[in-house]
Amino acid sequence: MNLTRLCTFSTRSCVLSTRYLSTSSEYKVKGTAEFFDKQKVLGRPMSPHLTIYKPQLTSMLSISHRASGVGWGVLIYGGTVLTLMPGGFSHYVQLAEQFAPGMGIMVALKATLLLPLTYHTLNGFRHLAWDIGKGFKIAEVYKSGWSTVAVSVLVSLLIAIAL
Repeated sequence: MNLTRLCTFSTRSCVLSTRYLSTSSEYKVKGTAEFFDKQKVLGRPMSPHLTIYKPQLTSMLSISHRASGVGWGVLIYGGTVLTLMPGGFSHYVQLAEQFAPGMGIMVALKATLLLPLTYHTLNGFRHLAWDIGKGFKIAEVYKSGWSTVAVSVLVSLLIAIAL
């Protein structure tokens, strides 16, 4: 009796069970089982994981670029939702300014909200330079990476002060 037919006749939810799967050979390549047994005895993980790698600037900037893109998207959608709310976006900005403890805190909050935009934009230009074949030497990658971070923070602060 096949699985579809069992699911049709069952009154409970049908969950795929391993008893219906072929168990004649766990691995298709000879020696695979022995390899994994040896790795288990040696205490090695099945595959490399993030915990075994030392964080590097290049990997952290890559992750930050993706996270800033997501953050910027969330800010855009959040701003759109605030625009659709009663009173509009400016009403909520004025409300936030009333409760803000001071100018310094407002600048810090604005800079924090602007940082994903400035970082993502500037790092996007860095990626465009890579697309035309510039800046692939490791020293150039690190120099452009640190420059992107520094300029992003500076531009975020300058825009926050100007707003």
